[in-house]
Amino acid sequence: MRVGLLQEGDLTGTTVSERYHQIIDEVALADRLGFSTWGTSEQHFSPPSFSIAAPEVLYSAIAMRTERVELRTMASVMLKWNHPILVAERLATLDIVSHGRAEVCTARSNNLTTLAAFGVDPADTRDQWEDGMDALMKAMTEDRLEHHGPVWDIPSVEVVPKPVTKPHPAVSVAASSTQSHSNAGIRGIGSITFDNYFGFDYLQECLDAYRVAFDQSDHSQVAAPNDYRGLYVATAYCAPTRQEARQTARRVAMEYFKFILDLYVPLASKPGYTYLDTLEQLIAHQDDLDWLCEYTPSVMIGTPEDFIERIKRVEAMGVDEVLLRIDGVGHENIKRSLELIGHEVIPAVDSSASAFSPR
Repeated sequence: MRVGLLQEGDLTGTTVSERYHQIIDEVALADRLGFSTWGTSEQHFSPPSFSIAAPEVLYSAIAMRTERVELRTMASVMLKWNHPILVAERLATLDIVSHGRAEVCTARSNNLTTLAAFGVDPADTRDQWEDGMDALMKAMTEDRLEHHGPVWDIPSVEVVPKPVTKPHPAVSVAASSTQSHSNAGIRGIGSITFDNYFGFDYLQECLDAYRVAFDQSDHSQVAAPNDYRGLYVATAYCAPTRQEARQTARRVAMEYFKFILDLYVPLASKPGYTYLDTLEQLIAHQDDLDWLCEYTPSVMIGTPEDFIERIKRVEAMGVDEVLLRIDGVGHENIKRSLELIGHEVIPAVDSSASAFSPR
């Protein structure tokens, strides 16, 4: 069971410039401690919780400070403002400079502000993602890319560079609905369950939907099928005592949860987002951190023992990797949490990981 890290540049108590350099130092530490993966999302117009709008630039800087941690975009938004050729070119460049450590997770956005700013109708996001994915896979694997789809019409061109990982870096999708998990399984790509505040039963439904779709689909035409299943933990923080952990992370946990509710409530009525039709329970507990820590897989705040127990629970459900969002609690607190997880949690759940000293 792998333990990865996801950060989004929370600006609480700092500036964008300071936070970016802190993140680079934090990922270098995580690399030494045995964390499996680091990534960030592409977010626009949502400070202070989210400040990374051009993640590809940050990935390259981090590649120069790390040696073994996988660098996965989480996620590249495959809508009309991100041409699939540009996504392919940037991914290949990262794969080259990181010596084959690049991966790509893609997504369709659930942020109505972002969709409006870039002129995308929420009802069109699934179709745009589907066609963008088709074009991206061709761009990474074919000598010349030619694609004529409902969204992208691309004449024959040679895309340069190509990734050093053959046939291409691992591909997954950020999925919140059972339908998105099924679509990933049909395509033969990995899935990462994102923003799942709907409980462990719903997580199991999503994982099962993926498993059934993957096992029942023909992937003979897929260059590199993979059945990776990740879980994004939207707020994570580890401390020596549960009281200290929840006291330190309370503000960021509740602010993030309310941010998600602000996205979910207006989005629930939009076509293609019908999995958001039962929000009453979440709204009723929007100020209850203790309930969130017990009910939802998206919050993991506690001691190393709490982390080990939770990680083993989701591993038994079919999760291959947890991706911990440790952000917004201050640079020194983040480093202390990373050290605790690296020294006490990772050795207990991932026998393949070990801390190391860079050359």
